[in-house]
Amino acid sequence: MSSFYSFAIDIRPAASSFPGPVESGVGKAETPVSLRSVSSDLDRYEAVDDRGRHLLLLGNLFDRTANQIVSPSDFSQILREQDPIQALLVDYWGRYVAVLHHAPTGHVELVRDPSGQVPCYYRQDIGQLHVAHDADRLFVETGVPDPDWSILARHLRNPMVRTNDTCLHSVSELLPGLCVTWSADRLTCKPRWIPQIEANLIEKPVEAIADRLKREIENATTAWARRFPRPLLGLSGGLDSSVIAASLRAHKSDVNCLNAVFGTGRGDERSYAAAVAGMYGFPLHQVLLKVHDIDYSRSLASAKPRPLSSAFTQAIDRASADVADACLADAHFSGGGGDNLFAFIHSSYPATDCLLDTGFGAKYRSTISNLTRMTGCDMWQILVRSIRHGVFAHRPFAHRVDVRFLGEQNADALPVHPWIERGGKRRPGKRQHIAATLEAIHFTEFLNIGGRPTIYPLLSQPLMEYCLSIPVWRWSDKGVDRSLVREAFRRMLPDEIIARRTKGSFGQLFEAGFMRNIGVTRSMLADGQLAAQGLLDRAACLDALSRPEKLRPEVMSRLALFVDAEAWLAGRSAR
Repeated sequence: MSSFYSFAIDIRPAASSFPGPVESGVGKAETPVSLRSVSSDLDRYEAVDDRGRHLLLLGNLFDRTANQIVSPSDFSQILREQDPIQALLVDYWGRYVAVLHHAPTGHVELVRDPSGQVPCYYRQDIGQLHVAHDADRLFVETGVPDPDWSILARHLRNPMVRTNDTCLHSVSELLPGLCVTWSADRLTCKPRWIPQIEANLIEKPVEAIADRLKREIENATTAWARRFPRPLLGLSGGLDSSVIAASLRAHKSDVNCLNAVFGTGRGDERSYAAAVAGMYGFPLHQVLLKVHDIDYSRSLASAKPRPLSSAFTQAIDRASADVADACLADAHFSGGGGDNLFAFIHSSYPATDCLLDTGFGAKYRSTISNLTRMTGCDMWQILVRSIRHGVFAHRPFAHRVDVRFLGEQNADALPVHPWIERGGKRRPGKRQHIAATLEAIHFTEFLNIGGRPTIYPLLSQPLMEYCLSIPVWRWSDKGVDRSLVREAFRRMLPDEIIARRTKGSFGQLFEAGFMRNIGVTRSMLADGQLAAQGLLDRAACLDALSRPEKLRPEVMSRLALFVDAEAWLAGRSAR
């Protein structure tokens, strides 16, 4: 099977004669937009019109009204619109990268859909724009680029914050929902999609919100199952993967489920997964993860322009790939992103938003009560903090930074994504919700399941739009996290899943993998490139590693970030 998410495009924007007739939606003649390669999991759509416009889309595209896969023969109708890119974002959805070229002016637009499930990087050359899913394909005829140490330093302060700058010189990333415009060798980038808040959802009954939420989850999941009819679903037994299983109930003859186990307690969710799989008759494959599959010296992200991998997931990747091979699965489905999208926020911010939305009334008092029950925090503490956050709600959003073990101390604020700047209506809780959703999108590049695409149905654009439009304080009804999802699937999942409050964790796997590789970790941080560049406090790292019996999980996680970056740098150097 071909490599997942694989594509490469070369674009020459200079005005030129345009190809002749369209045959099955594809121009016959050579155009300034040249597709060098594309993998089988990404569909190719192409069309031209008599105004000299050429639209190329790589990915999977669904009609929003019919919720069906778009046929290549129907794709050309998008070019009937005055603004085809806007039509894609409003009338369609999926995972894709699209290029619109206007021959008479040489104007080019490059857009990535809001779900971000297809990575997109680009590099400007003299008279040419190279676009691809990884960094190496941007440099076919030239040497590999050097690391950009300033951006890597920013990455180490908070790896979930991204701009179009990457950790490689001259390589940029097109962020989800944004559009790059290229004309006369000038590049500009702007948001094409911004999350919106629906005012009517403040008063709408819980049942009505939950009913539409259920439809959106089912529509997204069934659409993906049409495109990838033999999925392997990672079924942890948590709420998020369980609602995907329930939404796949009509496809049970083609669906297999995988439950991965390591250790005991939160690392063993077999009983929950078995309850869901048994309810719908899905085959359930249970695998014991192996710590010796984790190699901290190796990075699976070496072809990418950022260290986008975590070494401990190598065990999950390996086990999942083995089961996917045995099941002849054509894709891996994941419930990843659910916590983020379903506003699993344990803070006073939802109360702040409610205060700003409704004032000091019954809804605000109820929200404080719900958060008290959900978080275990003192009611007065939530009250005081929510009021304080409300007073300062006009302040710009600021990302958290972690400077532990860093050698280069930088006090500059981290860049803020335009979704957060323009999509939160100055609501602190909603901004946190959007930021968490962006983190979920970034995590979609971390798994590598044997050359198969990993599909995240919960990050589908229509579902994202709806969830981000709901005020965050409405997700904690009766003091229960993700209450709207629980209400939506209350009759479709086992009682123990709906009532479950604990969450599974691969923490034991991570800790075991870290301790098994502690010698490698010590060597890499002592003699690695990060310390040589002054980005790490070598002495502080080695001091922490000198007492492994006292290493706390949060310190392990921090040090593992540096080792992942070192492995990425080594992999880049070897290419």
